[in-house]
Amino acid sequence: MSFLNWAEMSPVGEWVSTSLWGYPIALTLHTIGMGTLVGLALMICFRVLGLGQGMSPQRLLVYWKLALVGFVINLASGTALFFGSATVLWESWPFRIKIIFIAAGLVGTHCLVKDLTRTKRISVGNMPEGLISLGRMSVGRCIGKQKALALLVIVIWMTALVAGRLIAYIF
Repeated sequence: MSFLNWAEMSPVGEWVSTSLWGYPIALTLHTIGMGTLVGLALMICFRVLGLGQGMSPQRLLVYWKLALVGFVINLASGTALFFGSATVLWESWPFRIKIIFIAAGLVGTHCLVKDLTRTKRISVGNMPEGLISLGRMSVGRCIGKQKALALLVIVIWMTALVAGRLIAYIF
């Protein structure tokens, strides 16, 4: 508990919890970071599910890097928000769920982007019979695996968002 008390009494914790502008500024930055991170992560997932077919898988890497900028904003603003109410938030189950699902969302989206940018796309229609193997897995299984991961990542990010919103109402 000493770390939690220290966090709340730190200059950042005091600024967020007692100043007129601390909490609104931190929350605004947190919202911008979240919109950037989750919005771009969902865009990547929807691309895998068939929307935006004109976008190359390599471009997804650029968007993922931009999403990570949103994560850095979220990490900084979220730390400030946590310091403002550390003892209460640490006991909040929605907060813990949110943190776990953010970590899972980051890992899942990273794996999806890496898999998409590493896998070579070939058209099964142009392949001779029996040559639809990519070495790692068949084209059908590779695409199916990526779509399943994209759906899972969408559910993970939505769970993180809902848990984060519940923090305000359930302690």
